Amino acid sequence: MSSPPAPYRPPRVIGFLDRIVLVIFAAFLAAVAALIFGVMGLANHDFGQDLASFAEAIGLRTLADVLAGERIGDIGEMIRQGFMAALAIWLAPIALVAVIGEAMGRSGWMFYAVGMALAFVLAPMAMSLSILTIALLYHAMLGLLAIGVVAGTVYWLVAGRGAGGPAT
Repeated sequence: MSSPPAPYRPPRVIGFLDRIVLVIFAAFLAAVAALIFGVMGLANHDFGQDLASFAEAIGLRTLADVLAGERIGDIGEMIRQGFMAALAIWLAPIALVAVIGEAMGRSGWMFYAVGMALAFVLAPMAMSLSILTIALLYHAMLGLLAIGVVAGTVYWLVAGRGAGGPAT
C-alpha cells in the first residue's frame, strides 16, 4: 500500500520577502545604535579635532570645515559629503556582514559582533589609504571596535539569530 501524495505547497516567497524586510530593518536599527554609541564616545573623549583631520584626510573637506567650526559656503555639498560618509562608515560595514551572515546561514552572536567590529575598523581604511588616515584610525580603533560590537549585537538581536533557519 502506498502513501497518499503530498499536498501541494507553494514556494516560500512570502517568507523570503519577510526576511529581506527584517534584515533591512535590523541593519537600520544597528546603524542607529552604532551612530548613538559613536557620538557618545566622541563626546566623552573630546575627539572632535582629530575627527576634522580624519574627514579632511579621506576627502571630505566641507565636512572637515564644519567639524573645525569654519563657515561653509555650499550647504548642499556638506549634506552630500555627510551622507556619503554616513553611508560608507555606518551602513556599509553593517550591510556587508549582514549579507554574508545571511548567505552563510550564521546565527551566532560572535559572528555578527566580531564581524561588524572588524568591518568598522576596515571600512574607513577602504575609503582612503593615506598615512594620515591610518594614523588617525589607530587612535580611534578601540572606539570603532566597540561601535562594531554594539551594531553586531543589535543586528543579531533583531535578525541574526534567525539566519539560516526556516522562513516562517
